[in-house]
Amino acid sequence: MLTVYNPYTGQWERLDDVVRPLPVIARDTRLVAVNDTTPFVPSFATTNSPSHTDIFGSTNALRANIGIVVGNTGADVVIPDAWRIRRVIVLANRTATGSTSVGIHCVVYARLLAPDGTPTSWRTLATTSEASPSSYVLRFALPASLAGVFGYDQYRIVFRRDTESDPAPQLSLIRVYAEF
Repeated sequence: MLTVYNPYTGQWERLDDVVRPLPVIARDTRLVAVNDTTPFVPSFATTNSPSHTDIFGSTNALRANIGIVVGNTGADVVIPDAWRIRRVIVLANRTATGSTSVGIHCVVYARLLAPDGTPTSWRTLATTSEASPSSYVLRFALPASLAGVFGYDQYRIVFRRDTESDPAPQLSLIRVYAEF
């Protein structure tokens, strides 16, 4: 039996009580973006950049993948409570016509929007990488810590490979889950 002293009531109280259980963090994980149609080759670079290939195969660094829309700013997937996101999980199928073990890097960028829609510059929120065989399902959990909500208005998820390879790896069947 787990008990603690409650200074407000002046009594010892059970914490493993069925009526009053220990508090838990309520997590809500949603599928927020899917790209089933267009396989693409991640950008070839040695450093991270918002202009790398995103989850939809675009290299337009001004475009957000997930977030709110204010003024002239746009987002591929509009989520009114994007500020509540705590973690992003990206699944992708990696394919190639031959064997290659090039590492794939996934980076999440975030930015705020002014009330008139003027965006701030992208900030690196989290980055991870995975090196795997030519045909493999990749899983990127960004970030691994659940310290709190991110608090940003828009997010951009991009991929890069740091080694030239022939054949170049392709990503397809992308799923993006957001944990709130």
